[in-house]
Amino acid sequence: MFEIWRTETHDLQRAREAAALPTDVVELQRRVEIAEAAAAENLKRAELAEYREQAHQDHWAIELDRLRQENETLRAQAGQGMSIPFRV
Repeated sequence: MFEIWRTETHDLQRAREAAALPTDVVELQRRVEIAEAAAAENLKRAELAEYREQAHQDHWAIELDRLRQENETLRAQAGQGMSIPFRV
């Protein structure tokens, strides 16, 4: 019970202190909050872009490896005198 009262009075005290600050300080605090929110959003977007780029790189690395293995198989078949199928 005491902790609830302390929390509530602390919040009220902070509101009183904020109201007592000069207008320019309040404006600066508001701008800082907006800037922090924008920075968090930009960080989230950057992390998502990095994830997408990594997925793209992984996809094409796997595809390139598959084509190299297919090429190696076809060369081995050609070296053994086997006919190489023509892909359409």
